Amino acid sequence: MNLFFWVLLNLGVPVAGPILTMVFVAPAYGWRVTRELIVASVKDGQLFWSAIALCAAGTYEAITALENGSGEASTLAFGIAGFCGLAFACSIVVTACLLSVRHNGPPAIAADGQTEFAVGTFSSVAIGISIFMSCFVAFVFASLHIHLN
Repeated sequence: MNLFFWVLLNLGVPVAGPILTMVFVAPAYGWRVTRELIVASVKDGQLFWSAIALCAAGTYEAITALENGSGEASTLAFGIAGFCGLAFACSIVVTACLLSVRHNGPPAIAADGQTEFAVGTFSSVAIGISIFMSCFVAFVFASLHIHLN
């Protein structure tokens, strides 16, 4: 697989794919609704989940290279530890943000026996962190792939 298709499959699909699929809403609901949906998905921390998935893929690629007998065992070990640390950091941040939104938002609304768990959106700092973490993990993952091949 050449680099373009690898980047498209491993970085484009998990990061840009979910956001770009919301564009399909535009013919039915208009561009204003589509824009609001895209902004809402970023505000709700969805990019943290993409960064965690990219960390898992990077860890898998590093472990596979290590099992195949790559001579760069120390680099791959640092890569595996780094991806695990980044994934853990993303999960801690998204959990803390969700708890903060739940705690600081209006009271949960009970309707039809259901409780609304999260009300509100993440802070602008958390949104910035999610964008940075997704871009950073994508860059590190692509760098590892280029380095191994």
